[in-house]
Amino acid sequence: MKDSLSRRDFFRRAGVGAVGLGFGVSVFDGIYQYAEAVTEEEKHSLLMKGSVNFMGFMAKEITPNDEFYITTYSDTVPTIDPKKFTLRIEGLVERPYTLNLQELEEMKDKTEFVTLECIGNPVGGDAISNALWDGVTLKKIIDRAVPKEGIVKTVFYAEEGYSDSIPYALSLSDDVFLAYRMNGEPLPRKHGYPLRAIVPGIYGMKHVKWLSKIELANYDFKGYWEKKEWSDDAIIPNRSQILMPMEGKMVPLGNYVIGGVAFGGRYGISKVQISIDNKRTWHDAALKPPLSKWSWVIWTYDWKPSKEGEYTITVRGIDREGKVQESPSLLGKLLRSFPDGAKGLHAVSVNVRK
Repeated sequence: MKDSLSRRDFFRRAGVGAVGLGFGVSVFDGIYQYAEAVTEEEKHSLLMKGSVNFMGFMAKEITPNDEFYITTYSDTVPTIDPKKFTLRIEGLVERPYTLNLQELEEMKDKTEFVTLECIGNPVGGDAISNALWDGVTLKKIIDRAVPKEGIVKTVFYAEEGYSDSIPYALSLSDDVFLAYRMNGEPLPRKHGYPLRAIVPGIYGMKHVKWLSKIELANYDFKGYWEKKEWSDDAIIPNRSQILMPMEGKMVPLGNYVIGGVAFGGRYGISKVQISIDNKRTWHDAALKPPLSKWSWVIWTYDWKPSKEGEYTITVRGIDREGKVQESPSLLGKLLRSFPDGAKGLHAVSVNVRK
């Protein structure tokens, strides 16, 4: 699970201070406010805005395709002829069938902002990005095949040999879909052209790229990473990250805008808090409404340091169930990625000088 873009490169490409960056039931309700557009056209229009300035923090809320993180289980990037491409749906179904790319495009019923993250991403790591995806809900494709009883897993097979699965009940959610467009363009080859799975709130290994077959199985299918004892649920926990300032930065006395992103997986972010005194006290950050319930949140905190010295800035998120992001009290256990993703609080050390 290798990361293709370092955090420093992230900032170099985007400009200083810019973001370039399981199974469970969604707990989102109709009261929570999102910045998401009402129509598909409005969602796509947001792609033209580029960086947004949220209270002094310049952020790329939508990650450009060429800056979106990449992880692979091999170095193979298959070349697939769209005219010959087919998606097979088989297994425990009454009517197995195939779809070509044109037929999939004609079935389109989904346009959504979704944040993806690699399960190997360390605390404060770069392997997390946000994009607008267009595609077809998986349930719509499954229903057409008339599924039988006794299905346990929905299995995804990739053209280059990779495979993984999600619980069958999750695959019937209206939030899970198959995408063929990314940020208004056909999927780039390295991101799964012509078709990939999108499973919001679940780590990226379940978002199978170069999708060629879907099988409904009556057993607990284990994919490539699960056989290596990585998590099968792969639920993304509540997490947050400081993007500005970076580690070791000189910060001036008087006023400084701290900024970053937070992501609540399948449970959303309700609050982000900052500590400047080694986690003794916490202060609420300002949140920009997310683009969707599956999108990361941009946050800022207006810091006014009055004394010179060294400071450690720590961030934590609180999800919509009120769960506070795990603190790295058991450092070795929480900060490692294996087997179910890194946990713990992101922190940076800075020097305040006149």
